[in-house]
Amino acid sequence: MQTSQPATSPLGIVLLGAAIYLVIKSRKRLQTISWMVGGFLATLLLFLIPGALLRIGDPVAQGRIAGLVGLLVAVIVGWWHLRTMGRTNKETSAQPTSKD
Repeated sequence: MQTSQPATSPLGIVLLGAAIYLVIKSRKRLQTISWMVGGFLATLLLFLIPGALLRIGDPVAQGRIAGLVGLLVAVIVGWWHLRTMGRTNKETSAQPTSKD
């Protein structure tokens, strides 16, 4: 008996594309990737560990939802990191240099 692979979620494809775009756009790629991976893993742990301990619901569905929410959090963290880097660059370039 063969089982087919589950269909890929369109939301997952969009979020993965957004994550790749944010990494490519970033000047500090490694730092952005590390923030995004941290957010993804923290979200997965927050979703999967309580579900595994409580043994409530369908574990496959919980894993899929945790993956989508983890991707969403990774994209938000990456966007926030890029926004913060851009804001600090504008503040440092806007400050005049003092001549003493």
